[in-house]
Amino acid sequence: MNSSFNSAIPLASLMPVVNGKQQLHAIIPGFLSDDGSQIVPFLQSLKDAGFFDLLPSLLVFAPVTELANLPVNLDERFPPAKIVLCVEEASCIDPENQIKLRHFAAKGFTIFVDNFSSEAPLVWDQTKNVSINCRAGLAASVALSLRNFPHGQHLAKNIATRRQLFEAADAGFKLFSGEYAFATDGQNKSNDGSARTRLLKLLGLVTRDAESHDLEILFKQDAALSFMLFKLVSSAAFAQTVKVTSFGQAITLLGRRQLQRWLQLLLYARQDDTGVSLNPLMLRAAFRASLMEIICQRRGGNRDEQDSAFMVGMFSLLDALFESAMDDILRPLNLCEEVLGALLQRAGTMGAELRLVELADREQAEMLVPSLNALALDATDYYQCMSQAYVWVNQVCQDM
Repeated sequence: MNSSFNSAIPLASLMPVVNGKQQLHAIIPGFLSDDGSQIVPFLQSLKDAGFFDLLPSLLVFAPVTELANLPVNLDERFPPAKIVLCVEEASCIDPENQIKLRHFAAKGFTIFVDNFSSEAPLVWDQTKNVSINCRAGLAASVALSLRNFPHGQHLAKNIATRRQLFEAADAGFKLFSGEYAFATDGQNKSNDGSARTRLLKLLGLVTRDAESHDLEILFKQDAALSFMLFKLVSSAAFAQTVKVTSFGQAITLLGRRQLQRWLQLLLYARQDDTGVSLNPLMLRAAFRASLMEIICQRRGGNRDEQDSAFMVGMFSLLDALFESAMDDILRPLNLCEEVLGALLQRAGTMGAELRLVELADREQAEMLVPSLNALALDATDYYQCMSQAYVWVNQVCQDM
């Protein structure tokens, strides 16, 4: 761990890009400030942190404002199959840039025409994939434009609400990014008050190390929760070869520490009404919990401190999940003062860690530097922690 911030490495939040099932598909950087020259040093920082090796199935969407900033031998420095070059449509007009685009495509890089707006004729005649900024909503012509690229994996960026998410999916987008998971628009709030009560009671029991029999009773009262428990125990993450025949056996196989962690996650895991998509908050809660734990471990925290940090990260979105005051939600859980202080006032060391974690996967990244300095972490530490955190997030998305 370093004691001062390394300003030579470009700093960016790493925002998730998800598919239609709300599973992690890629990350896209949000730079604190970008003059177009930071993308190659940024990719190098990810490579040095082991991102491409740790997460072989994930892509990195690399925004490119100036093609001149990309070396022609980019494929010799980074794995082309893992990188999507998001090139501004305005840059695609220049004939020399079109030659460069064909060069990078031939080397194996996927090209997305970024901030796409043209209808006909195309600015670049080899356009296959596009990304569109949805911050101001979707124009009526977007769906018609996407029909020209029926096989494209198009990206809808800066989606602010669940309604915009549904509109983008209906328009033909396959990939999504933005702040919609945090929107308090009534979409998160469960209509089943008894289910919420059971979940919170279950978490309280696990926190107090209750008897397995008491846990079984609550599991049996919630079919969806029971299904998720058995699915989890049967997942590749645990590689169980034993056939699970009872709730007690499932709880024993998980172990109490893992059970507590996964119960925290299961709060967010309820699917949408169609049963197809995961709750978007689940990915963000998993990210916060994992990153909190890794930062705590990197700073020398013991196992109990790491567990508390994990819990703080996981519980930090309960107010968004239940659309209720955090204090009202946490009161029945009998949490320790340090955890409560971090969640309610961002107090203490865990509160400082939470402030950093809250910035790390969102556009609002202007406070990353002071947050890193407060924890004596530098950019190298940051990218290593982020890479490790996304490993667990990716596993969660696959297992759920």
